[in-house]
Amino acid sequence: MKFTKRAVAALIAALLALTMVGCHEAKEIVASYDDIEITGGMYLAMLLEADGAARTLADEQNEGDAQIKDYGDVQIKNDGKVVDYYDYVKDETKKLVRQYIATETLAKEYKVTLSDEDKTGLEAYVSYLWDSYGYGVMYEENGVNRASYTEYMRNAGYLRGNLFEAIYGKEGKTPVTEEELKKYMNDNYCIANVITENLSNTDENGNTTTLTEDEAKDLLEKLNTYADRLTKGDADFETIFHEHNESEHEKEDTADADNKTDDKEADKDTEETTEETKEAPTKPLDSHATLLSSKETGNESANFDEIYKMKVGEVKVIESEDSYTLVVKSDINADPYYIYSLDESLRQQIKGDEFNKMLDEEGGKLDIKFNNGEISYLSPKKITYDVY
Repeated sequence: MKFTKRAVAALIAALLALTMVGCHEAKEIVASYDDIEITGGMYLAMLLEADGAARTLADEQNEGDAQIKDYGDVQIKNDGKVVDYYDYVKDETKKLVRQYIATETLAKEYKVTLSDEDKTGLEAYVSYLWDSYGYGVMYEENGVNRASYTEYMRNAGYLRGNLFEAIYGKEGKTPVTEEELKKYMNDNYCIANVITENLSNTDENGNTTTLTEDEAKDLLEKLNTYADRLTKGDADFETIFHEHNESEHEKEDTADADNKTDDKEADKDTEETTEETKEAPTKPLDSHATLLSSKETGNESANFDEIYKMKVGEVKVIESEDSYTLVVKSDINADPYYIYSLDESLRQQIKGDEFNKMLDEEGGKLDIKFNNGEISYLSPKKITYDVY
């Protein structure tokens, strides 16, 4: 979520509105279906989520223009339509309400619940966000108490995650196939051995020092020398890595094959492990490998497109305006660790949008009772981020 400062006039208006929200009864029912109820506090948690996402979208759509001072003056482009900002936020909040209620009803249908581990994780997650990350200050100032936020996260985070698994997981009703997982991984991820050197450094006081032209030239020459040695086979990346970092070659960096052989000798009498355990590696074969991801994943790695196009085993030094990077391309399919460690992320990336759309559609089929008067009162115009 993006927090921004407003102009003085907008701040005064927001604070007045905040007083109204703060004095209002947060337990008022905003929406309901059967025995499922959305209180004012829960609704406001959804409103804040929708508003944060809308601000990010507005910033992206207005990229290159002057900084947005009042989001209420902005229009959002959505599904080929242009919508006033606050109307968009209210519509998105209603969508979150529908998804919440659909999650509850489908969880009953699929017999999905929270485990004790989930409940512990939920409390720890909320505590971190609320107490350490500053959510408590912002949410409480906007009419959301900890209990309301916890209830929303129970549904939108943990219960929904378990429902997703019940539908698209390995043992789910309509699981994502291994072929789909591998294709998405191969289209959007790759691995490589990487050494990156920045051309400027910023210290703890915010002071930035840029390398001189000669220093940058020497650094580039150093990386090119490494590349030549790697290409000719005069050294492997393990050697280059420790030489560059002036570090010692540790035991855990030695060939995993030798370790596996030793393990087999030592564990001959205890090899009754399950196939699932054998097939779930806990660490990559190459401890120096870097996982790189595409823009499609929502977390694009630097130089991804160029590195992705490289051949396995190819060595290259990539020059950019702010850094030089030595790269040795590896084969992501040669290490089973990645398809296992990325399993949950891959499923979410492949089916996440479909899942959310399905929840919205299922919620739309239900006879949800909305308290329009309460929704009108809990307006996104009253949200303030100026609380720190």
